[in-house]
Amino acid sequence: MQLVSFILPSVFALVAVAWYTLFERKVLGYIMNRKGPNKVGMLGLIQPLADGVKLFSKEFILPTFSNILPFMLCPIVTFFIALVFWLLYPFSTAEGVFTCGLLFYLANSGVNVYGVLVAGWSSNSKYALLGSMRGVAQSVSYEVSMALTLLGGVYLVGVMNLQSMKLWQLSPVFVVGLVIIPFVCVWLITMLAETNRAPFDFVEGESELVSGFNVEYSSVGFALIYMAEYANMLFNSLFTCIMFLGVSDALMSVEACLFEFGGLFLVFDMMC
Repeated sequence: MQLVSFILPSVFALVAVAWYTLFERKVLGYIMNRKGPNKVGMLGLIQPLADGVKLFSKEFILPTFSNILPFMLCPIVTFFIALVFWLLYPFSTAEGVFTCGLLFYLANSGVNVYGVLVAGWSSNSKYALLGSMRGVAQSVSYEVSMALTLLGGVYLVGVMNLQSMKLWQLSPVFVVGLVIIPFVCVWLITMLAETNRAPFDFVEGESELVSGFNVEYSSVGFALIYMAEYANMLFNSLFTCIMFLGVSDALMSVEACLFEFGGLFLVFDMMC
């Protein structure tokens, strides 16, 4: 049963990634006065599956001058690190409880930077290397504000594991985010920077870097990096709800989705 509790969050995270990308493409389509994906299945609901089959069936191209072993291993390691985040999913039972889950989150966020760095360096392309250097500089810079902001919630509640943090906020009158509103504002900006969303999308600056650190990747490699990025976004939304907004078992995932969609609309509003 403990093994199932470790695996299930990762499986459902991958399913959520697929349909979250569909939602994002739909919103982008309506912003550009078009329908978005609507051909594969009813209302385009099967489009993510079709895209996944297409990506995983394409030929994996190795650039001639790339460092082959790091180039091939980097997407796999990046994808694995993104799934390791979901071990922190705050079950109410005692299975899989991290006593210092907050430290685990910070450590895993720090390691996540190496995926971007190695992807750009191993491609042996100046555009990929520039994108990875920009991404690492941004992520390392904002990790300082991320750690200090989380300490505000830790000092207030007095615990460092997510299960206890969630239990503290089950009362309708106790929501950490209302007590430390300035910290929450800093945290939201930091999360946009850590997940490389607009206006902090320097890692994939398409106007000057074509596609950023992953420009040389295709097929399976590109798909794994893409899924890892969106899995990180979804977990950071869930983590924000646990730390600052107050959650219950029944509403945790719903609240995280609403938070993610709210952030998505804010980004699109800035784009328009």
